[in-house]
Parts: sequence; structure tokens; C-alpha cells
Amino acid sequence: MNTTKMSQEIKMDEAGTDKQWREVSTMEKDLNTMKSALTFSQRVAICFAAGAIGALAVVLFSHVLFQLGLSATLGVKAPVSLKSPDIYRPLFWGGLWGILFGLFIKTAWNRLYLVGFLYVLAPVLALFLFFLPMSGAGFFGLHKGPAFTVYLLLINLPFGIVTALTARAIIGKNP
Repeated sequence: MNTTKMSQEIKMDEAGTDKQWREVSTMEKDLNTMKSALTFSQRVAICFAAGAIGALAVVLFSHVLFQLGLSATLGVKAPVSLKSPDIYRPLFWGGLWGILFGLFIKTAWNRLYLVGFLYVLAPVLALFLFFLPMSGAGFFGLHKGPAFTVYLLLINLPFGIVTALTARAIIGKNP
């Protein structure tokens, strides 16, 4: 039985079913909303969450590289901490970069994975040209050596593609 028939039957029933009519009506509205494209704010919220998950992938990838011994080879002594205050900063910044990704996700939808793979360049360039010099590591982190720069580039690679995959999984077929 489809929801239209269901709502008609409930509407014609006794006075005690008025509450049931409102519940079915809300279900129909939710179903119609899901079929239409997402609003701008919904895309931004979804992409914030996708960016936070992308940042979590970066943090976990740092632990994988550390366990493999590649981090020590590139001059990094410890992975990103998973403890309480330290983990929130990358997740929050990943969410903010995810919002920026959400601003143009609708136009990039047909090539989302390619755009996601290339999108990592935006946060990495901000890291290399703004955040590292502000922290005293110099442009591209070269005060800590070229191996550190390679490490930062390598460690951030999963961000864009995981953000794109997560956004696609949450949004579905229509952005």
C-alpha cells in the first residue's frame, strides 16, 4: 500500500486517528525532501562532517606511517596524538576545509573523486605557506628539513579523497 492511500484511509477514519494523520503526513514530506536535491546548508553540514572524517583519516594514517617506521625515516618522532585536546584541532580544521569543499561540491559532482584527490592541495598549500611559517618552521617547513616537507605532503594525501568518499556516501546520488 503506498503512502498516499494510507493517508487517505487514515483521514477518513474516526476522530481518534488525527495524530496518525500528522505522522503519515510528516513521513510523506520527509520522503519528498529526500528525493529532491540538498539545500546549501545541508551540503555544508554534510561536508563539515566529511572533512572531519577526512582529517581523522590523516591522523590514523600518521599512526600507520609511524608503526611502519616511515615517520622516523622522515624525521618525525611521534604521530599525531589521539588524546583529548590534541585530536580536536585537526578534526575541527578538517571540518572547516570540508565546508570549503562543500561550497563547490555540486559543480564538481561528476568528477568528485578527482576533485577530492586534488583538493588536498588547498589545505597543504595553506599549511606550507601560512601555518608553518607562523609556527617558526619556515615556508614549506624547510627549517625542519626537506624530509619533513615530504612527510607533511605524504601524511595529508588521504584527506581529499576520504572527504570526497564520505560526502558521496552520505549525500547519495544527488548533491
